[in-house]
This record gives sequence, C-alpha cells and structure tokens, in this order.
Amino acid sequence: MNRFALSLPVLALGTALAFPVCAAPLSQSSTSDDISLSALPEGGKISSISGDVSIGTSDGALSVRTVSGDIHIRQSRGPLDVHTVNGTLDVDHATTAVEIRSASGDVTLDHSDGATSIRTMNGDSTLNHATRDVMLRSVSGDTTLTLDAAPQMRTIDIGTVSGDMTLNLPHGFGGTFDIHLRQRRSDKTLPLEQSLGLTVQTGNWEKESGRSEEVRTITATGKVGDGRDHVIIHSVLGTLKLVQD
Repeated sequence: MNRFALSLPVLALGTALAFPVCAAPLSQSSTSDDISLSALPEGGKISSISGDVSIGTSDGALSVRTVSGDIHIRQSRGPLDVHTVNGTLDVDHATTAVEIRSASGDVTLDHSDGATSIRTMNGDSTLNHATRDVMLRSVSGDTTLTLDAAPQMRTIDIGTVSGDMTLNLPHGFGGTFDIHLRQRRSDKTLPLEQSLGLTVQTGNWEKESGRSEEVRTITATGKVGDGRDHVIIHSVLGTLKLVQD
C-alpha cells in the first residue's frame, strides 16, 4: 500500500514531463488602452472599444473586435476573423482563411494565401497578392483587387452598390467572366474599362420604380486564356476597370 501510494506522485510528474500542457489561446479586452502583442502561439480573442490593436504573429485562430480602434496584424498563420466599425485594418500577410467585416474603416490586406471574404459599408478595400477564392462586398467604398497566379481553380466574386472597382490580373491569367453593371443616362461613358476582348452588350434605357433617371444594364462576358478561374462582378451604380499585366 505504501509503495503504491508513493508511486502516484512520481507517475503524475512523469506524465506531465512527457506530455507538457499546451498554452491556451489568449483572451484580452480593453476599453480605451492600446493592445500590443508580439506573438500569439495559440491565437486568441482580442477586443477593444477605442484602443488600437497591434499583433505581430498569430499561429492559431485569431478573432479581433474593435469599435473605433485601428488594427494592424503583421502575420496571421491561422484562421483570421476581424470585425470593426470605424477603425482601419491593415494585415501584412495571412496564410489561411480570412473573414473581415468593416462599417466605415478602410481595409488593406497585402498578401492572402487562403480564401478571403471582405465586407465593407463605406470604407475602401484593398486586397493585394490574392491566390485563392475571393469574395468582396461594398456599399459605397471603392475596391481594389490584385490577383497572383494560382495553382488551382478559384472563384472571384465582387459586388458593390456605388463603389468603384479595379481588378488587376496577372500575366497569363485565364478566366471566364460574368459581369453585370448599370449605367445612368447622365453618365457620359460606360462604367466598364477593359481590353481583354470580352463581349459587351448594352440594354435599353429604362426608368425604374423610385428613380427619376433612366438607367440601362451593361453586361460583359467571355473567356480569357484557358478560362479556368470564374470571375463574377456586379454593381448597381459603380464602375469597373480590368487591368492585365
């Protein structure tokens, strides 16, 4: 009995040494103080009302919520989920899935290696070096998207009410385009600028219910290169510029 009883602490110590306990994801919140974290080995949940949030590297799932504080994330290696109201958001590099929601703050994501979803109301969105599926939604903010070459098929889905859109395509890009825009009669030029050889069709001028000005539908369809990627773009009153390197 004594030998058995004495062996239990030794067994527990040996188990703890053989299987170290992993650190839990960090949970931190602030009302007005800034939050600055150099590394989050397990990711975490960070929230702030008016304080800025700065994060160096996060290796796990990361969730950030702010009202008016600005957010800067250098590198996110796990799923990234950010919601902000008025603060600006800057992410240097995200290697997995990204989901961003912003009301009026500008959003800039430099490198994105995973599927990316960005929704904004009034803020501008800039997404550079995207290699996977992308969904961008905006009410009145402008949208700029730059695609890199991708190893597999992807879907690019962009929609806005009145914001202007710019899509930069890499050299040798292959995609099938399905574009729907609308033009007001007072606009002197088409809302589409492209030199990809897409087929452009214009509808008849019509006065819609609740609108004093006539509008018409502009569609652009076609295949570029091997047509692998699927590009869907729609806008109510915004403009679209397609640029290929």
